[in-house]
Amino acid sequence: MSLKILVTGDVDGNMATLFKKIDSVNKKAGPFEMVLCVGSFFGAGNLGWQDYKSGRVKVPLPVYILGPNSRDEVNCYPDLEGAEICENVIYLGRQGCFTTNDGLRIAYLSGVNAEDPLAAKDYNYSIQNLQSLESSLRWDDSRYQGVDILLTSDWPRGISNRAMNPQTKDAELGSPLISRLALLSRPRYHFSGLHDENYERAPYRNHQSGAEQAKHITRFVALAKVGNKEKKKWMYAFNVTPMKNLERAELVAQPQGVTDVPFTQSDIEIKGEKKQQFFYDMNAKMEDEGKGKKRKNDDNDGGTKKAPSGPCWFCLSSAEVEKHLIVSVGENSYLAMAKGALTGDHVMILPIGHHQCSVNLPEEVSDEINKFKSALRKMFKKHGKVPVFFERNYKTQHLQIQVIPVIKEDATLVTKQFLEQASSQEIDLNEIPSHVPVGQLAVQGQPYFLVETPNKETLFGRINPGFPIQFGRDVLCGPDLLDMPERVDWRTCKLSQEEEIDQTKEFRKSFAAFDFTME
Repeated sequence: MSLKILVTGDVDGNMATLFKKIDSVNKKAGPFEMVLCVGSFFGAGNLGWQDYKSGRVKVPLPVYILGPNSRDEVNCYPDLEGAEICENVIYLGRQGCFTTNDGLRIAYLSGVNAEDPLAAKDYNYSIQNLQSLESSLRWDDSRYQGVDILLTSDWPRGISNRAMNPQTKDAELGSPLISRLALLSRPRYHFSGLHDENYERAPYRNHQSGAEQAKHITRFVALAKVGNKEKKKWMYAFNVTPMKNLERAELVAQPQGVTDVPFTQSDIEIKGEKKQQFFYDMNAKMEDEGKGKKRKNDDNDGGTKKAPSGPCWFCLSSAEVEKHLIVSVGENSYLAMAKGALTGDHVMILPIGHHQCSVNLPEEVSDEINKFKSALRKMFKKHGKVPVFFERNYKTQHLQIQVIPVIKEDATLVTKQFLEQASSQEIDLNEIPSHVPVGQLAVQGQPYFLVETPNKETLFGRINPGFPIQFGRDVLCGPDLLDMPERVDWRTCKLSQEEEIDQTKEFRKSFAAFDFTME
């Protein structure tokens, strides 16, 4: 269901002009659900306010406002935590997120940036307010999608970077905290005021094109003061369907003129704060030496992906990723050398986004992982080998599909060795019919072990406490397959970083002819 919303810039105490215009627009083009005001609602005089506050004159629609932006405005708010200050005029509060009855999610942050967090006033926000928003929105959760609308009085710093219509006042107006909020909260619409400017930026992506799973775009709109003499635009009307009601294809559609995310690392850095990595850039390590080939994502240096709660070694945007091990990056997944590899051609297929296991993967991620599998089969075939794929969904938070080749002649032994070893260790592992999806067998939250053999047989088993972590390596290191028992524990197989870089380069050269991401 589409909702009709009105947004205005700073009212600055000009209530009569605001409510008269709202009433007129609502009668001509309504009905509208609500009005959202950014910037300063109160100002000098506040003409007509007492009439509305007393109820003598009615406010025509629910109007949601942000908090004070100066000392002079503080006394106009009876409760700085948020309250209805007169019928149909609701002060949202310092920061937070509310969901309408229709499922529309609206996040907000009131006030202006405090240069010194220790001296913050009632009309300031600081990093602590951002942290409070993080706790309520949970944007560190892999299931977090974003919000429909973000309201701030301040502009985000760097918002006009990469825009065809740059705003010359951008640098002096923008706040790094608002840039960070926009980056992490991923709003579909972001409205700001405060600076008596109307600026509508082209929509920007919330993902790195060619290197991350597609996400929805953000539209930023800044509005001028209500009733300004220069007749700058101060009211914005739009229709919006809550994201929870949209099909994925509709939600992530990329309109013409969309740009990469505008913010750079410097736009979101906070003075005195220890630096955090918010952007992923692998250009330095992803050149195909001597080939002159270009990867799909070479032209993109923006994009973001907030890591899950706690460090994740495999989320591609995470600071913990060892980028020198990366072989190839697709749209939704990537290929990397394994740390402590069994052999020089032991690799892993991983999703770019944070997904714990292969069960219920988004279709586009699953499809691309299968492309990597197909490409690896072709490459190994050229060298007289066949790959074994296995996944251990146990004591790991990010999906890793281990890929270890064996010689072609041993292909038929793989199933036999896995089943025999499982039986001897009383591990539940069975061959499942090809037509049975793993999702039908894996109970939600139940750890499991999954093998895809060279003959495309699928072995599946639920994991119980005490499962040997190195089971997959143990089977492959047995005398009938790779015959290298000394390499069962990956920690004994670690190489120096220089050796890992050389090994990655060597594998990349072998894989280049089969790498579909370079087409």
